[in-house]
Amino acid sequence: MPPSRKRVRGKADETVQEQPRKKVIKTGQRATSTPPEIKHAVINQYFAHVLSLRDYILGKLPATSRLRRKKIASLGSSSSTDAEIHDLEQILGSLLDTTLVGYKERPEQPSHTPDNRRQQWTNFTQKGDDSHVTLSDGLAGAAFSQSEIVDFVIWQLFSRCKNHSERPEHVLCDGFRRDPNPGRLQCPRMDQSIPGVFSLHTNPQVQALKLDPWPQLLKLLGNSGDVIMMDLLLDCAVFTSLNGGRRNYRQLSGIPLPKIPIVDTCIKTLEYIGKAPSEITFVRNRMMYARAALNARGLVQFGMRHIHVLNRSPYTQPDTQVNASSDGDETGPKNLVNTRRVMMYMFPRQFGLHNVFTSTVDRRETAQRLKDYTLREQEINTKFGEKDVRIPKRLRGDAKDLVQKLQILHLRCSYSKLLQHYCPVFSSQVSHSKGRKSTQNSSGRATQSLSKVVFTTKSDKAARYTSITELATSPAEVSAFCQAVIAKLLPNGFLGADDVWKHNQRLLLRKVDHFVRLRRFESMSLHEVMQDMKITEIEWLAPQHLMVHKTSQTDIRKRTELFSEFLYYVFDSILIPLLRSNFYITESNTDKYRLFYFRHDVWRYVAEPAMAALKVKMFEEVNLDEANRLLDSRQLGFSQVRLLPKGTSLRPIMNLRKKMLKRGNKTLLGSSINTLLKPAHTILQLEKLLNPAKLGSSMTSVGDVYMRLAAFKSSIGSQSGPLFFAKVDVQSAFDTIPQAAIVGLLDSIPQRRGYQIAKHIEMTNNSSSELLAPTAAGKSSKPRIKWLSTAMKHRGSQALLEYIESDPALKRNNTVFIEDVFKKDFDTSSILRLVASHIQQNLVKIGKKFFRQKEGIPQGSILSSTLCNYFYADLEIHVLKFLDSEDCLLLRLIDDFLLVTTDKAKATRFVEVMHAGVPEYGVVVNPAKTLVNFDLDFTGKATPVPRIGRGSTGFPYCGALIDTASLNVSKDRRPRRAPNNITEAAAAAAAFSSSSSSIFNSLTVEYNRAPGRTFGRKVLNAFKIQSHLMYLDTGRLNGVATVLSNLRAAFAETATKTWAYTRCLPPKARPSPSLVIRTLRRLADVAYLVATSRARRARYPGYTCDVRKIEVMWLTYSAFAQVLGRKQSSYGPVLEWLHNELNRLGAMKDIRRGRVAHVTEKVV
Repeated sequence: MPPSRKRVRGKADETVQEQPRKKVIKTGQRATSTPPEIKHAVINQYFAHVLSLRDYILGKLPATSRLRRKKIASLGSSSSTDAEIHDLEQILGSLLDTTLVGYKERPEQPSHTPDNRRQQWTNFTQKGDDSHVTLSDGLAGAAFSQSEIVDFVIWQLFSRCKNHSERPEHVLCDGFRRDPNPGRLQCPRMDQSIPGVFSLHTNPQVQALKLDPWPQLLKLLGNSGDVIMMDLLLDCAVFTSLNGGRRNYRQLSGIPLPKIPIVDTCIKTLEYIGKAPSEITFVRNRMMYARAALNARGLVQFGMRHIHVLNRSPYTQPDTQVNASSDGDETGPKNLVNTRRVMMYMFPRQFGLHNVFTSTVDRRETAQRLKDYTLREQEINTKFGEKDVRIPKRLRGDAKDLVQKLQILHLRCSYSKLLQHYCPVFSSQVSHSKGRKSTQNSSGRATQSLSKVVFTTKSDKAARYTSITELATSPAEVSAFCQAVIAKLLPNGFLGADDVWKHNQRLLLRKVDHFVRLRRFESMSLHEVMQDMKITEIEWLAPQHLMVHKTSQTDIRKRTELFSEFLYYVFDSILIPLLRSNFYITESNTDKYRLFYFRHDVWRYVAEPAMAALKVKMFEEVNLDEANRLLDSRQLGFSQVRLLPKGTSLRPIMNLRKKMLKRGNKTLLGSSINTLLKPAHTILQLEKLLNPAKLGSSMTSVGDVYMRLAAFKSSIGSQSGPLFFAKVDVQSAFDTIPQAAIVGLLDSIPQRRGYQIAKHIEMTNNSSSELLAPTAAGKSSKPRIKWLSTAMKHRGSQALLEYIESDPALKRNNTVFIEDVFKKDFDTSSILRLVASHIQQNLVKIGKKFFRQKEGIPQGSILSSTLCNYFYADLEIHVLKFLDSEDCLLLRLIDDFLLVTTDKAKATRFVEVMHAGVPEYGVVVNPAKTLVNFDLDFTGKATPVPRIGRGSTGFPYCGALIDTASLNVSKDRRPRRAPNNITEAAAAAAAFSSSSSSIFNSLTVEYNRAPGRTFGRKVLNAFKIQSHLMYLDTGRLNGVATVLSNLRAAFAETATKTWAYTRCLPPKARPSPSLVIRTLRRLADVAYLVATSRARRARYPGYTCDVRKIEVMWLTYSAFAQVLGRKQSSYGPVLEWLHNELNRLGAMKDIRRGRVAHVTEKVV
């Protein structure tokens, strides 16, 4: 029998037992009870425990420190007669209650235990223990000790780094560097207080911890204060509250939040070493905007590109005659080398090459999430050189034979014939092309030109097309082509045999179809492809001669590892290159997230005339030598242009965000043009805040309409005269701005000789609201991280967050700010020279030639909108000065002007001046987009100016409808191509047609992770984007009836999107009736809280939303009942619940005789 074990009481236990029972409960209650956890939408996702600083300190103080615990617990609530002491206690109490401490439960390493830390602290201070524990020298000593503790924490963090060049990832260590030569004399900039470490940049977090009230807090903690403070700064993350907004915090200490894994993802299964399949998402945007491969005659080549490994390492059939006559045939060894090379691309993890599972992506080489493995030759040659590489044991035998069969099937696959069969150019063109001879080789490369075919049918086809997108190949045809190629290319053995092969191939082809049909921002993970695949029955995955034996867990993991590499190769290195080499894939200007697949020959037929016209009108060719000299003399590189379908035309889009290769370097990426222009943009944003009058009537977003329109409505009062509306649109505004004029205007914008720019990180919840963050599962969505720059008008050591706290932080909620210590000074003259060079020397590479933009400013530039606003504000001063009066309201969003006035003559003059054009500003108005609400005829013009319908009172402007009589605002829900004179009744009838493809094109469906949680978040966000205050304000802008009507329409659109989103999900992932009901209840609650929130009323004085919660519930449920009523078979339980709720609410007097009874129900 083992000896009985008794607990040995320590001294602390004996002390507690000697005290009376009542005192133990009274004084030890804080120590033994669990302190209340703090909930924050961002911080709680990174730490298992989040406490207030007061609760953290009470938990760390010894149970025997009764008086000190009592003092800290009551700090800030006592009323002292001494004013100075009272103020200090209030400051300390506020610090204890508003500061958050986050920490995780993890075992301490032996070298970092408090006892060892205490010894290191004594050695660091080089003084006796008592002088710093008792703080006998008062507040001055506390300040000195607090400063030494902070320095010790920095020294301790640096000492943990084994590598001399390594820097600790900690907020307090930013700006500090290890002294490369500790033995030399200290230079003036070095911090004398930290041995071997010097300060390169001022760290505001370190300064804040050394200043009041932290020394006072340290003095209050008594003998154990230094240990508590060291543990706080070394083991925890500290967040102090910011003044402004709600629940905004600044990280004062700890590892930066972006470097910490989220709590849910910290625990990984042991099944995967490295990334799990659910963490690997295919880079779909790699297949977009690809250029066609051309042969020597300039004709399109279909099939895989010549650089694809299957073309560079082909399998050559052995010559039977050579084999019969001699033994000198070298085909066999060469084929083995080529097969091994293909296997390196297919199974890089097995050969120790860079792969998506265990390797880290070098951000200097690619801007994508995952690396592009199209070319691996340099990596393979660097790793293996000329030596003979042995195939890994698990890939010998069947795996090698299957790869050889893949090479053979690739040579036999006629890509062009498959493309012509599954993706014909025109349905009526088959008869025209049957007798046409097409040149093809063994790889399926077609050299058939489309130009002759298309032009033969142009006369009878051109009139039938209303949009260029109608020339695109349908996703169903593209999917059929891809499935046919995959089925012909992959040997059957890769997916198993017999029934296993049928099962796996059916799943694989289904995922190929799903991949092709995904919208622009939708994604597919490797886990989704592997799901339901039968892996253990695939023979080539098993060790040789062990297929019949029982499978171990280790072997299952190895088989899964091999099969996941194979599937990733199929999608990343076969399917995506197949789409790139045969189709030009792009979005359109009108169909939002839908992708269009143009055959490369069709796209060349469409794009080449447009690009040729663009070169003549907008660009001028630059000699290659001159272009190289210009690129070598400046940081700005060149951009590339692509064409975006827009109706029957193509709109040029310049990509200035793309990182280009550095000059003279073929592997490393440089900064993009927009990144280099970021300081100039930040300075212009500061000037916009300091001098808003210089921007005239310009608005940064449609939301600015609210404040301007509300102020104008208040200024004109209740006068009985009519209001006159006039809207004009400048044609090709960015492309027509004179470059010399805008460069000349630049000098008048900055008001200072220099600026200081600092950077910081903002982390907020994706829901951007505390109301939308929690989900039905009790979890929050992943925080959104922004890296932002802020310009400051005063150079110096002012802390960034102190600078932005007064204004920008007010517009944010539940946000954590992390300040970067690095600040950079910029000279105004150098910034202006950079912007002038960007405007006047904007180089664009089209094909292999360089062009310079000779007119306008670059559209894709980060500065374009701001420069356009300043330029047209100058036009308002010099050309539209007659509108500067109290009876006029001029609004402008970039190039869309809207005038609201009580003077008809001014409205008429405004339209006449703009239609006449302003050559010195490059202004030419698009007559088709001009709109007024009164009769207006120009002298000499046969057609009058377009006006709204005589029975209509809603005037459309930038997605909103403004009532021409009351200035009430509602959302413009008319069809996109609806005429301007359409009535409200006709618009309402067509607004929410469930058969319209526009609803589906506007969605981004999440298929992979937590579809239930995502469904709830999508429904709430669908309403949130429609809940702008200009639609819900009953205090300054709208009437109650208008607001209720806006809510009803918003819920109807949310219901339509909910139905469409659910329809896009596979049957197994669709939400259950109980989840839909919970979501609808939550939607009604959130809608009411958003509309009547205190934050809105505080931020916008005068804002009021006079609606009752019961009215919001009625509007929500009635809208969903009407939309889902058309699909009763799918939503029976939900509709039954909705009707019961409507009957219950309808029996109430506020609904039966209330205001919602007068809301017109629109047809959904």
